[in-house]
Amino acid sequence: MGRSAEISSPTVADQPAFTGQVAPEVYVRLFEHCRDGMAVLDGSLRVLDINAAGCAIVGYTRDQLVGRPALIPVSADAADSTREDLLGSLLGQTGRRTTRITRPDGQQRDIEYADTLIDSEGGPLLTAVFRDVTDERRTLRRQETLAQVAARVAYARSLEDTLATLAACLVESTDMIACAAIVLDGEPPQLRIAGSAGLPTDYAERFRRALHDDTTGDLPSVRAFRGGGTVVANRVDNTGPPVPVEHLDGELDWASIACFPMRARNRSVGVIKTFWRGPPPSGDELRFLAAVVDQAAVAVDNAGLLAEAAESARRDEALVAAGLALASELSLPAVLTKIVKLACDVAQAKYGAVAVLGPDGLLEDFITHGIGEDERTAIGPLPIGRGILGALISDAHPLRLARIQDDPRSIGFPEHHPAMTSFLGVPIAVRGKVYGNLYLTEKRGATEFTQGDERAAVTLAAQAGVAIENARLFAEAQQRLALEARHKLARELHDSVSQALFSMTLESRGAQLALERSGISSDGPLGARLTRLRQLTQGALAEMRALIFELRPEALREEGLAAAIRKQADGLSGRADVNVAVQAPPDRLALPPDVEQQVYRLVQEALANIAKHSCARNAMVRLEIRGGLRPKLLVRVRDDGVGFDPSSRHPGHLGLRTMAQRADQLGGSFTLKTAPGQGTTVSAVLPLPIPEAPGTVTGERGRTRRRHA
Repeated sequence: MGRSAEISSPTVADQPAFTGQVAPEVYVRLFEHCRDGMAVLDGSLRVLDINAAGCAIVGYTRDQLVGRPALIPVSADAADSTREDLLGSLLGQTGRRTTRITRPDGQQRDIEYADTLIDSEGGPLLTAVFRDVTDERRTLRRQETLAQVAARVAYARSLEDTLATLAACLVESTDMIACAAIVLDGEPPQLRIAGSAGLPTDYAERFRRALHDDTTGDLPSVRAFRGGGTVVANRVDNTGPPVPVEHLDGELDWASIACFPMRARNRSVGVIKTFWRGPPPSGDELRFLAAVVDQAAVAVDNAGLLAEAAESARRDEALVAAGLALASELSLPAVLTKIVKLACDVAQAKYGAVAVLGPDGLLEDFITHGIGEDERTAIGPLPIGRGILGALISDAHPLRLARIQDDPRSIGFPEHHPAMTSFLGVPIAVRGKVYGNLYLTEKRGATEFTQGDERAAVTLAAQAGVAIENARLFAEAQQRLALEARHKLARELHDSVSQALFSMTLESRGAQLALERSGISSDGPLGARLTRLRQLTQGALAEMRALIFELRPEALREEGLAAAIRKQADGLSGRADVNVAVQAPPDRLALPPDVEQQVYRLVQEALANIAKHSCARNAMVRLEIRGGLRPKLLVRVRDDGVGFDPSSRHPGHLGLRTMAQRADQLGGSFTLKTAPGQGTTVSAVLPLPIPEAPGTVTGERGRTRRRHA
């Protein structure tokens, strides 16, 4: 292979002899230069020696430890268990263990150690090899925290549970002493504590109060939320902490606060507020916190999206149910009752009402939900459309208020009215025609109604408008059919029964005249029977004419109030043997149709009571217009019958109540005057519209509204 390489190898003779022992200085160097901490303890658990690495780990010098108890660096909460472990090692129960120490600077570290028992001439010795595993454990806990938070974000149903777990994980996996997760929600949106760890049980309430008192926005969490960047507040500095921070957190054992904004889709959704005994985090710990805060922001944003989706689905289901319910109902009172109940369900309102507008644009009916009968009775008369209700009548657009009391148009509530703060009102209209308004108050679970509530109420109001229009059209169709039937019956009665009664009247009179020509006295039995027959046929004819009049409602409009009442009086005189006189102006009374109709029915009820209960011989109906700045119509019906005690129950009470209600509906007054043996007088004084002057338009009965330019 060519020339041999000139390489020499040491021979056995050149090597030192193998003795089987390691020189002591090797152990000394191993002890001194080992990267792990090493310590030797005597049987009393005093430190005999400790290497430089061990001193660096525990934070004490060798002189501070040698000859002193080995438990000096051990944290108070771990001292007892560590002593038991070391004493067990002296008995031969050695092994690998963990403990926690507190360095002189107050920093706590996790220590893992393995000890060995050595027999020596002076007694047993313990050698311990230990290392700082704080960073390893923290990294592991951080990984576990991130995984746990990610799982919570993906599967948790409760945002509060997720954020409380997140806060607890952060405290466990870092050096922070407490943590609070703050979110923005509610209506109106407000910051609130949604989860915390290491804080007093009343911290959420303390935060709420501090937030209320913080008029300048100095709270670190508020500054972080608004600014979108981390905000740090130190407990001790040259100027002292801001007052709101001291008021909120002064009792807590912290040196610094770090507030991290939670941001999702380029907007702040909350804040993670952390408390530290030392300076705020930096480096790896800061990056870890940023990752957790990002996960928390996703959780908060997802919870908001889920809540919005659930609320939207609930509203949609309620609106579909409302549409089906309204479409199946043709009775107007039932439709109105369903509308207000469904609206309260859709918008989660405690109270609701539907105001129905009459042809003059004023309140005609008012249906409520959420107020009991006793409350309604205690409140008194229904509203007439002033204040906030009137604002929606005059301006038919949705109106949403956080506090009714703060609106300058509010005029307050009557006595015994339940407290109401939040308000939502929308008009009910179809094809530009306003049928009424939907009012909702007291949003459940929030301080005010949302835009989603308003959209749902507007949709429901549109459905309600169609339902109301259908109900009214159905009612009008039913009324037309009834009118046609009544007209047909009136014609048939006029052409048959009425003519027959008229013929009977003529025949009975003819029989009387024939009897007289025959020389038979009309005072005899036959004459008396003919006279009675003639009276009966005349009464039946008068009654039939009144009935025909009743079957033709337009007859009141065609002939006027006085003529219609005279026909009623003639009918009563014919069938009840009561002489009824009617006093009325010679000219036809110029009255609004609704006043004319109500007065006619009022007089009709009064005459019916006379026929049934009075035993009167004479009665009088009086109609009189009393002029002045505010004209009034006086309606009086008087009889000379037996009278009654108005304080006791008696037949006819229902009719009297009906008459009083008719007068009240017209804005007038009703009085009753009677006593046993003194006859009965009922009177109604009804306001009439003021004659219109240029520039005015008639408003509520008895009032006018001035046009505004």
